[in-house]
Amino acid sequence: MALLDAGRLPQALKKAQLGIKKFPKDSDYQAIAGFVLTEMKQYRKSIPHFIEASRMKPDDPQFAENLANALMQTGQIVQALTYAEKKIERFPNNRELTRVIDEIQRQGENWRSIIQFTTHKLASDPDNAELLSKRARAYQSIGFVEESTRDIQRAYELAAKNTTIALQMAINLHQAGDRAQAIKVLQNILETDPHNPNALLQSAILTAPENVPQMIPALNEAIAQTDQPLQELELAKAHLIEKSEGLAKALPQFAKANAIQQSILPYDPEAEENKISDILDLFPEGSPRVNAEQNSMPVPIFVIGQPRSGTTLMEMMLSSAPGIAGCGELMLMTDLSAKFYVSGTSLDSEAAKAIAQSYRDQMPGIPAESIAFVDKMPHNYQNVGFILAAFPNARIINMLRDPRDVGLSKWIQRFLADGMNDTSNLEAIAHTANLYRRYMSHWGKLFGNRILTMPYEDLVADPLTHSQRVAEFCGIDWCQSMVHPEKNTRQVRTASVDQVRNKISTKSIGGWREVADQIKPMLDGFDPELWPEYDFS
Repeated sequence: MALLDAGRLPQALKKAQLGIKKFPKDSDYQAIAGFVLTEMKQYRKSIPHFIEASRMKPDDPQFAENLANALMQTGQIVQALTYAEKKIERFPNNRELTRVIDEIQRQGENWRSIIQFTTHKLASDPDNAELLSKRARAYQSIGFVEESTRDIQRAYELAAKNTTIALQMAINLHQAGDRAQAIKVLQNILETDPHNPNALLQSAILTAPENVPQMIPALNEAIAQTDQPLQELELAKAHLIEKSEGLAKALPQFAKANAIQQSILPYDPEAEENKISDILDLFPEGSPRVNAEQNSMPVPIFVIGQPRSGTTLMEMMLSSAPGIAGCGELMLMTDLSAKFYVSGTSLDSEAAKAIAQSYRDQMPGIPAESIAFVDKMPHNYQNVGFILAAFPNARIINMLRDPRDVGLSKWIQRFLADGMNDTSNLEAIAHTANLYRRYMSHWGKLFGNRILTMPYEDLVADPLTHSQRVAEFCGIDWCQSMVHPEKNTRQVRTASVDQVRNKISTKSIGGWREVADQIKPMLDGFDPELWPEYDFS
């Protein structure tokens, strides 16, 4: 350890290997050898040592952390994710294991490698429910809704009693608008596993207010039986309090649940500041415009904005029109643009053309008769420069909503999407909101009328006028169905799944005022100069 601390890695490794020979039953020497090898970036060689250390001492979470990280670093994504998720059940709230899982999930290329791996395995074992479940999750994460649904349904047919698969099925049914059947599947899970945290959370989200008293005893019993607080259970309790006693009474419980999540996956404001600087440096004001010099069909429509700003509503309105394919939230543009701002590589016309080609090659299949498709990944507000370089004919709709309503909504939601570390910290929510406006201010100076900013408050107050405005901007024919997105039957895989099943309404506007004193750290964090549309006085 002294040699390791001194940075004398070869000597430390030699000593650790000697210790393994002299004390073969001591797990520490295996762990030290593995750790030294990771410091030397020899991750593959470290894996056998971490496997042996974890086998010898299965109750030590550090050995599991090291092995999960080594598997990830060597590109064994399927193995790393499977192992880390299995171990997180044994070591709930483990920060390093959660970090590994989060890092894997943030990259679409990792999900695509899981799809490739499982597809290869399924070719010789087509009725393997666990492989189908893995592939379904990967498909869902990159926005392939039909493929994900197909795999979930088949996995459930094969293994309805598998808790993980049944949970996937319940969530899938909820996203398809079938709440009753989703609740039934959750009830089946809880009959055999009454303390299952995720089943209790999903049940709390779906249960009607009149059924809350029936759920509380089971939830309290589950909380009492855990060795340490679990975010899922605390969040389930918050939802039940909100339904029975109102939001103001529930907010302290939401704060408790979010504190657990923030301790595991803290928000990193410095990293986000570095990111905006790196991205905007690639697109300085006054620089020549780079574009792929193509206007291929179907036309890409990108709906951007903060999460919970109305992006799902806008996509459902657009995809209600004939010939408009909704693709949900695709990770593609983030994946394809990352190498440029991470390395500082300049973007030229050939690179922009390559982004466009890769995007179209990897996007979900859409009907042949489609004249346009919608990608509603909110965080594409970071990638506007890349989008308009790759797709000169793209339409970009920026959903603008009062950040106080957005922030409150983020604070009381659990997001199925990954990389949402800001949502469990009030100051972080304000910081990301301000970042969003800084991005959009820059893109507005560069691209002006190529971006349509649509205030959420205006849209829900007068959907007829503003849906017509959107249709004109996108170059599509307006139709009456655009003002009735609640009739759209496509799946919704975001936190807005329940709201968009209802008629457009203004009831969610200004809800933050009711609990302003409880969200003050967030309210104090907004920069009023970035939000001239809203009164912060």
